[in-house]
Amino acid sequence: MRRMGLRHLVAATIIGASLTATICVDSVSAQTSTTPKRPTVDYVMKPGDTLSDLARAYLLRVSDYQQVQRLNRVRNDRRMAVGRVVQFPVDLLRTEPAQARIASFRGAVTIQQGGQSAPPTVGQIVTEDAVIATGANAFVRLGLPDGGHVTLPSQSRVRVGRLRTILLNGALDQEMRVETGRAEASVAPVRVPGGFAIRTPVSVSAVRGTQFRVSYDDAVDRAATEVIEGLVGVSTQGVTGEDAALEAEARQGVVSAKGKAYLTALAPAPDLLQPDRIQSAAAVSLMLKPQDDIAYYRARLGNDAGMIDAFAEARSNTSDDAVVFDQLDDGAYFVRLTAVTADGVEGLASNYSLLRARNGLSNLAASVFGRGRERRFLFRWEAQGAGDVHFRFQIRPVSTAPDVQPVIDEVRLDAPEITLTGLKPGDYEWRVRATRQAFGRILETWSEPQTLHIGR
Repeated sequence: MRRMGLRHLVAATIIGASLTATICVDSVSAQTSTTPKRPTVDYVMKPGDTLSDLARAYLLRVSDYQQVQRLNRVRNDRRMAVGRVVQFPVDLLRTEPAQARIASFRGAVTIQQGGQSAPPTVGQIVTEDAVIATGANAFVRLGLPDGGHVTLPSQSRVRVGRLRTILLNGALDQEMRVETGRAEASVAPVRVPGGFAIRTPVSVSAVRGTQFRVSYDDAVDRAATEVIEGLVGVSTQGVTGEDAALEAEARQGVVSAKGKAYLTALAPAPDLLQPDRIQSAAAVSLMLKPQDDIAYYRARLGNDAGMIDAFAEARSNTSDDAVVFDQLDDGAYFVRLTAVTADGVEGLASNYSLLRARNGLSNLAASVFGRGRERRFLFRWEAQGAGDVHFRFQIRPVSTAPDVQPVIDEVRLDAPEITLTGLKPGDYEWRVRATRQAFGRILETWSEPQTLHIGR
């Protein structure tokens, strides 16, 4: 994307009240901006056009054509040359409502509009002032009229602000407000003066054709904007009331808090250790290569690489380099990993395929029947996972000596149990291995050793 000056960017993308938003920035990294020029849109005069006729079709008030006449120094609006370019102030132009739609959703999602609050339906029309909220492990994807989309991850609440079509040139003017949580936008290029902006209580992020994310943490009154592709202008009003602004390019973020804002580089995409390992344990544990200056890692699971059908999200503990999902059915998935810094900025993403095939053992138990030499010992367990499985059973005396050999080693059992006789008094350890095939590979999982005391 060709880099534009911020004044031109804001004038091209934010309409009306959005144009007045400013930001107070740190003196080291700030780029100061003056009040932007009144934005206009060009119109090429066609045969038969007059300013008064255009005013009746495209302006809020017919009499406003006189402002257009003065701005363009037109003496006689009925005798204008065909092909002449006329500038129309954006704030005078008529608009009509546009419509977004629910493209997909999963989990606990609600949409409040028209005085009602209910779960959405795919294809449902979303209009201005609608409020969309997601619960834990819930996601919703909103399709915009121009082909772009906005994704709301879990624990987010977003209000649809402006959603208008400018009649003069058919451009769209779109604005969302993140009240809490996050919004991720992939915005199609639009015609001037249309545009797309995401607001928070402390910032405005305005773009023309890009991919970016905006988050707002209401607990600390802090917003973060992260640019994946393109260019984003971020603005807000600082504590001094002065007007200033920042531009963020790809791989940059902007933090807005306490009347200040600053640029920061996005954290690198995390590396997943052992990416080819099949996740067979009770919980899915994603071990990441440690990164410096990271508060935590975030992982998102989806059924597709683009995360359009995302269904779960988790984060690591503050001092841990692992993200854990406690429950996940067997299958093939995709995982997206990001690192989040202490100032709430989410970094670049890495994407991996993930294979899940549960192969565990639980409820291990030993029972004794009979007395003396007739005693029988029944060992039982349960297999965790789907598909055919067979077991290996070992029992050995407890000893401090290394490499103590098992007294019983049954290498293949089809049933989840075994009965033994003739075990001598003493202390024993026993364990079981489950073996199954999944995704063309052999999975083997040993249980933790279990203890058994046999008296005389």
